[in-house]
This record gives sequence, structure tokens and C-alpha cells, in this order.
Amino acid sequence: MRWLWLAILGYACLALETAAFRPGGLAFPVDGHWTRPDLVLILGLLLALYLEPRDTFLAAWCLGMGSDLVSIAGRLGLYAIILTALLVTIGAARHRVGRTSALAQVGLCFAATVAAHLVWYVAARALEGAPPAFLRSVEESVLDAAYTAVLAPYVFWLVLRLRGPLGLGSERFQD
Repeated sequence: MRWLWLAILGYACLALETAAFRPGGLAFPVDGHWTRPDLVLILGLLLALYLEPRDTFLAAWCLGMGSDLVSIAGRLGLYAIILTALLVTIGAARHRVGRTSALAQVGLCFAATVAAHLVWYVAARALEGAPPAFLRSVEESVLDAAYTAVLAPYVFWLVLRLRGPLGLGSERFQD
């Protein structure tokens, strides 16, 4: 694994998320919530499906912390903890998942995004002292997950084309 290339790819995902998928850009409003995809989660999910657990832990933590650093919510470390726990869990079951199937990628990204964002929305509201608004959190999570899931096969395809520069040998990409 070439960590410098992973850092560059993670930075590109964060930059694209914050620049292109913002209000007035490719994000769209639904009932006061700006729906946008979580490209960092897609990248982390791909890594969880192919990397060893130790590498998954480190990559997930770094991607989550990067996402926390650009977040306007100001909850440093919250998404890093959630993303790390989720991706390490998925990575432990990676041999049971069809990694090359676009349908499996869409389904897994949808479920992972709903889980990560639902926990994040509820926890962030609780830390603010606001009412939990659980149904609102579910709605926001599902909207973000749908947008993320639609883009997942394309991001998987692109990152898998970069496995050489990332230093991921082809033996890790065999099902």
C-alpha cells in the first residue's frame, strides 16, 4: 500500500465533496437538507473490502478525520470514530461480499451510508443538546445514502483502475 497515493486520492474525494457537492453546486435541497454523496465513505468502503484489517483501520481513521476537518458541524473525531468502526466491521466480513458486482456495491454503499450518517446525525444533535429528531435523521441519512449509492460503482471502477499507483497488488483483488 502506498499511503501517499491514498492520501492524494482521499484529498481529491474531500475536495470534490466540498467544492462540487455543495449548495448551489451538485448538492440538492430536500426539505431543508442539502443532499450530497459521501465520496470518502465510498473510498473507505472499497479499501475495507480489499485491505487487511490493520490497514483498513488506519485508512478509515485518516479518511474520517479528514472528513471531520472539512465538516462545518465542528464535531472533530466523531465521524472518524463512526467510519472506523463501520469499515473495520465490514472489512471483517469482506469475504462474504461480492466485491465486483455493481449491485452489491450499490447495496453495500447504501446500507453503510445510512448506518454511518444516521449515527452521526443523532450523535451530533445529542452533543448539541438538541432534540434527537430520529425520523428527520433517518430521512437525511436515506437521502444521502441514495446519492452515494448511485455513484458507488463509478468510484469503485475508477479507484480499481488506480490499483497500480496505490500499490495494491492484483492478488488482493481476486474474489
